[in-house]
Parts: sequence; structure tokens; C-alpha cells
Amino acid sequence: MTNGLDLADIQGNILRGYRMGDGRHFLLHLNDAAGARQFVAAVTPGSAASDPNVTTAEEWNDKPAYTFNVGFSFSGMSTLGVPPAVLNAFPKAFRRGPLGPYGEPDGESGSASGPTADVIVSLYTDENRSPQLERLTKQLREMFTRFNLKELQTQDARALAHHRVHFGYRDGIAQPQISGAPGRPVADLQPEARPGDFLLGCGYTNAFGGNYIGQLPGTLGDNATYASFRIMVQDVRAFDDFLTRTADRTGMDRELVAAKLMGRWRNGTPLVLSPEAPDPQHPISPDAINRFDYTPGPGHPAFYDDSEGLRCPLGAHSRRLNPRGALVVGKQHTHRLIRRGMPFGPPFDPDEPDDGHVRGLVGYFICGDFETQFEFILHTWGNRDFATYGIRGTTDPFVGRQRPGGGKFTIRTAGTNDPVVLTDLPQLVETSTEVYCFIPGIGGLRYLASLT
Repeated sequence: MTNGLDLADIQGNILRGYRMGDGRHFLLHLNDAAGARQFVAAVTPGSAASDPNVTTAEEWNDKPAYTFNVGFSFSGMSTLGVPPAVLNAFPKAFRRGPLGPYGEPDGESGSASGPTADVIVSLYTDENRSPQLERLTKQLREMFTRFNLKELQTQDARALAHHRVHFGYRDGIAQPQISGAPGRPVADLQPEARPGDFLLGCGYTNAFGGNYIGQLPGTLGDNATYASFRIMVQDVRAFDDFLTRTADRTGMDRELVAAKLMGRWRNGTPLVLSPEAPDPQHPISPDAINRFDYTPGPGHPAFYDDSEGLRCPLGAHSRRLNPRGALVVGKQHTHRLIRRGMPFGPPFDPDEPDDGHVRGLVGYFICGDFETQFEFILHTWGNRDFATYGIRGTTDPFVGRQRPGGGKFTIRTAGTNDPVVLTDLPQLVETSTEVYCFIPGIGGLRYLASLT
């Protein structure tokens, strides 16, 4: 027990990222309840089975040879034999499953393509441990056969140099800090998130003063969480061409265009702190890279006021999906997500743009409640057409659905009333596969394994 958190009962990769170099995700169908429950029992920590076992959130002194997680879709919970009364206690969004790939209510655009999985198994090792990955994969596939699980899809991932994504931006630098969670605290002007914003049960409270467990029994729901598992294809060639085209047309530097779209320079430096360039002589320390806001607020009354978006555009990805202390739609600091992702596909070479490789990002968007967190961010903040100057007529430049022929993005600059309006923003990201997962605590895994 650490600061009220039972780390031995929480699956790893929720409270703190693994920082492994290789990942392999297995999307599985459960053919029968008995075999499914035997599989759950075999991978639950404390079982008599050998590797692999689900990794917990317990701290380690030496990095393990592998880490391992498992989550279940609603169909998977049903196949396992969870009683109807308990199945009906799950929130509507989990029972319904993913909306359209841009979060449209009522499935306006249909679900993302890809198989419907009952279980997602995620295995991680370091880059120099490829034999370990293959050894464990072989063991897992033997288990899949033994317990009558069908492998629908497998998606590999591999970290790029300097923890970048294929678009060139440094990733994983703005995660919520959860009160009481292990790890070194990092300076951030956003308040700590409460454990109940992400973890169910155990008397935790969320930002609204309640708990997202609802009517689920504690034996299943305690220390569990929800996540959208997504495989997202990134059109790096289109992004690179857009930067070149925009720089040629506007006279802006390519890197400044990239920074305006994201709200940060590609090394992670926030535009609101360094609007002209990421100063290589005086770089912002990792401890201070999130110590900023877009407007003055409690605790920082003299902070630079960028409410008009002169430094960081109002529609920039990092600002649109996390407006920090700004008053927009909904209660402040209540729509946060934990992101655990890793790129797939080889690094993009601009000298060989048509190499035929598919590139993207795969991973989990973790939340305590799909509707108020993940779906709200994706649909309302990411894709809704706000009647706000600088955002009107636009969607998020990376995860938004762009109009046929190109989306719009507005860049305001000091000293002129005429903003730069880009109208040919291509569709940069497409979600190819999405599964809504319930990620139980270790006690929840034992509950599932014991069902009859």
C-alpha cells in the first residue's frame, strides 16, 4: 500500500508508463467461457503458471525482462460468464462500444474498421530483448491454443529515438500526475488528478466528488479502469508535404508551422513559453516543460496572457485537447486522459517518401469514464465546430476529421489583424482499429477466473 493506493492490485502501465522499447498487442476472440476463465487464471499474478503473468503497479528496483497487461471488451466480459446483473451495471458507453473514429454521437460515421476483439493482451520488452519478445510470444500462442482463444490481429510497436512519434514530436510529456502515485513529481501548473479520476472503487473520489464504479461489485471493479485501445495510422508523407507547401506559400519556417499545429515545438517546448524558437542555448528543463498555462490564473497571476492565441493558436492540438486553466466547455481539469502509446512502422525518410510502409501509433487512452473523459475530448473538444475566433470552422489538426479537399487552421500573429488561414490541411490520422476495454485490478482478474 502506497499513499492509499494498493499497487499490488493495480495493473501496471496505468499509474506510470513502462518506457519499454518494443510492444506487441494481441487482439483475441474467446471461443468458450471455460477456456477463457482458465486463460485469465493462468496469467493472474500468484497463479501456479509460469510466464507471462500480468504486471502490477508495484515499484521495481531493476527493470523487468517484460511487462504484460490484459483488458476485456464488453463482449469478452459476457463470454467469460459475468452475470447479467453485473453486465448491466457497466456504464452505457462500455456496453455500447466505440463511437465513430471522431467520437460522433449515435455512430454518425460508423465505427472504425477492424475486428471486434474480446480480449486485448499487451506484451512489452526492451529493444535489445527481441529474443525475449519472440520467446514470450511463442508461449502466449501456445496458451491461446490450449485455452481455445482465436488470434484475430497482432500489432507490433517500437519506440523511436528520443521518444518521438512519426510526425517528429516528443511524446508522453504531459501526462496527468495522480495524487499518491509513485514516481518523481514534475512541476506542472495543472492540479494533481485524483485517483478516482482513473481508478474505480476503493473509496477513491473523482473530480466531481463521486466514484466511477457505479453499481459494479468491488470484487470486480476495485482498482480497475477503462481504456480505448486504438491503432491509428499517421500519414507522415502528407504532413511533411503540408509543412513544405505552407512554408513556401506563407514564408513561415517549416518548424514554426509544425509548432503552431501542435502548440509545442517538436522537442516539447511549449510555444507559450518560447514563441520564436526552442532556444538550444537555454533549453527548458524536463522538470519545467509543463509549468505553463495559456492565461493568468490562481497561483500564477502574472503569467503571460495568451488568451488571443498569438503565441499558441487556440486550435493547436495540445491546447485544444487540454486547455489547462482556460474556461471552455465543462468543468476545468475534469476531462483528462492517461495516454500509453508507442509508434509502429519504420522511421520516415523524406528522401524515400513512397516506401510503402504503414506508420502510426498504437496504445491505450485510459480514463475512469468514457463519456465524460475520452468521448468528451474526442468529440466536443477535438471535432466540434466552436463559434470561437480561431477555432470556428475547424477541427483538431491531428485527430480531427478534416473536410474533403482540406481542413482549416488559423494562425494569428502579433502586429496584424489578418491571421494566416490555412485551408488545405490534409487528413493526418485515421483510426483503423478501436476496442473499448475494461482493465481489471488483480482482484478483478481473480473474480473473472473464478466464475462458474
